[in-house]
Amino acid sequence: MFKEIDDLSDSLVLIVEDSALTQKVLGACLDGLCRVDAVDSAEEAINYCLKSPPDLILMDWILGGMTGLEACKKIQAMDELNDIPIIFVTSNTNENQQELCWDAGAVDFLGKPIVARTLVNRVRTHLKYKRQTDILKQYSFFDGLTEVFNRRYFDMECKRLFRQNLRQQQCLAVVMLDIDYFKLFNDEYGHLQGDDALKEVAKVAVKMVNRPLDSVFRYGGEEFAVLLPNTSDDGALKIAQSIVHAVRGLEIPHGKSEFDVVTVSAGVAVGKYGVYDNVEELIQKADEGLYMAKSNGRDQAFLFNEN
Repeated sequence: MFKEIDDLSDSLVLIVEDSALTQKVLGACLDGLCRVDAVDSAEEAINYCLKSPPDLILMDWILGGMTGLEACKKIQAMDELNDIPIIFVTSNTNENQQELCWDAGAVDFLGKPIVARTLVNRVRTHLKYKRQTDILKQYSFFDGLTEVFNRRYFDMECKRLFRQNLRQQQCLAVVMLDIDYFKLFNDEYGHLQGDDALKEVAKVAVKMVNRPLDSVFRYGGEEFAVLLPNTSDDGALKIAQSIVHAVRGLEIPHGKSEFDVVTVSAGVAVGKYGVYDNVEELIQKADEGLYMAKSNGRDQAFLFNEN
C-alpha cells in the first residue's frame, strides 16, 4: 500500500515559521509535491489546526511567543489533533535538542540551512505514512455491510465533536434511527432480505445528509445514528423527518408492519452550549426521543427538547 501512494497533491502541509523568507523557501521546495499554507506563530498554528487540520506540520523551534516545542506538546495533548505528524525545522541539531524533539512528540527534524532534496524526501515519506494511516483508520471505522461508519467511530467522533462544539459554543445534533419491526421482517423474509433492507436504509440516510461534516453511522443491529454539527432543533428535526419519509418511499414490502412497508422511527436531541454536561447525556436524550417516536406510533421523528 505504501508504494502505491504516489499522488500527494491534495495533502496539506502547514509551515509554522516567523521568517517570511524561510516560509517562501520551504514553500518553493514543496511546490508540486503537495499543498502548502503558512502561519507566523505557534498560537496561529493551533487555531489553524482546530479549524482545518493539515496532514503535516513543519514547525520552527524558535518562535515569538509560544515556542515550537510548547506548541508541539499542546497539539500532541489534543485528541482531535495528535495524529498530525510534526517535523521540527531548527538550526541546532545537537543530541540534547534532538531528545527534546522526540520527547515533545515530533516525528522528525530538519537542520538549517535547508537542503531541498532532504526536505522533499522527508516530507514525502511522512505524508505517505499519514495517508496510509488514514486509509487504514477509514477501513477500521466502516461497517462492512452498510458501508457507513461503525459504532466504534461514532463513539470517537461524537466525543470529539461534542468537545469541539462546546469550545466554539455551537450546537451538536444527534439523530437515532431504528427500523420498525425489524425482527419481524427478518422472521418473515429471512436475514438476506434483512441485510438488503439495512443497506437501503443506510443509503437513504447518507443521501439525506448533505453537508460534508454530517455523518451516518451504523449504531448496532437495525439502529443507525446521524451526527449533525452546528445544527439547530428545527434543522435536525427536518433532516430526521426527511430520512423517515425517504425510507417509507422506498416501499420495501413488510407484511408484518401496519404500514405494509419498511419504516423507521427517529429520535432527535440537540446539544446546545451549557445544556448538557457530557456527550453521554446528549445520546441518552436522543434515545428518549426515539422511544417517544415509537410510543407515538412509529414511522415518525420526535425532537427531545429540554425546554
